[in-house]
Amino acid sequence: MAKTVQERSAKAAQKRLAVAEKELRHKVRPGIEQAMERIRLRGQVSIISEVLQIAIMKMDLMGDDELIEFLSYPRHEIIFSEKVARDFHNQSLGELRRDPGDEVVPPESV
Repeated sequence: MAKTVQERSAKAAQKRLAVAEKELRHKVRPGIEQAMERIRLRGQVSIISEVLQIAIMKMDLMGDDELIEFLSYPRHEIIFSEKVARDFHNQSLGELRRDPGDEVVPPESV
């Protein structure tokens, strides 16, 4: 005789308890979800949770420096050439000469 839905659910719950399985949830924005789907497809893995588990296990095997580098968030670095920096500086000085702004008046002594 086939098991009922309740019996299958109860058995699955017992199995999760036996292996100390824990459900983790977090929200992601569409770009992250799309990236996870691309990774899943490229890695030929059937479900996202398996991709995440494999990634975590591989990160756990990394050395500290490698992991820190891997987890560092990519930032754009803006580097100004010497010419741009010089032009900006010269234009800033020219603007200050043209309009020095509010004059500083020291407080009067009483």
